Amino acid sequence: MEYDRQDILDKAAEAYDHAEATIRAMDGVFQNVTGSNYDAELTLAQFDMILQGVLLSVACADGVFDPIEQDFVRQFAMHGDLLEYIRSDSNGEIELTWDVIANLPEEVSSTLIQVLPQVLDDQCESFVYPLAAVDFSYSQFGGIETTPGTFLKSIEIDMIKIAGLLAMVDSDDTEEELCAAVSMIYELEGKHWRDLLPDKALGSGQYPNSSIQ
Repeated sequence: MEYDRQDILDKAAEAYDHAEATIRAMDGVFQNVTGSNYDAELTLAQFDMILQGVLLSVACADGVFDPIEQDFVRQFAMHGDLLEYIRSDSNGEIELTWDVIANLPEEVSSTLIQVLPQVLDDQCESFVYPLAAVDFSYSQFGGIETTPGTFLKSIEIDMIKIAGLLAMVDSDDTEEELCAAVSMIYELEGKHWRDLLPDKALGSGQYPNSSIQ
């Protein structure tokens, strides 16, 4: 089934804007709850890098990271750049571009996907912490019109929507790519979420079918 690519890009941009607004709202509540002066730009940069990791796992799930998929991933580096983080984390020893990744042998790109959760572990822990702290405060103190888990679950849904839309770009192996997205999100966020709020579900882990309608 062919999908309108501009519609896909527009829907992905809407989901990204929603996630960004959610993170900025979380920042305000986090400061009110904790009294800490927390910079939302840091969380936004971490979100971008995590999202790019998820999208890379989607794009490489079928063994082909084509130019359309590369262009899709590039647009989600407004605050943070996964490849720049990898370069910095490796002290400049690993220089990657999306074009380079696209031309890696499949076994090498698969290995890169497998190690991303370890590479991004500290960033993921730091990303989840303020979200979990706010959600925990809501459940503890009440009085705010939301439910525990609202912030992280909302961001998880936006990530899955964006990843699902990427899977539709080439219309090939969409189900396999969606499974890769959900798996990567749980790998990156899930363990930290469970450590901080073990009695709260992270989310359904299901891709919302209505996201492109």
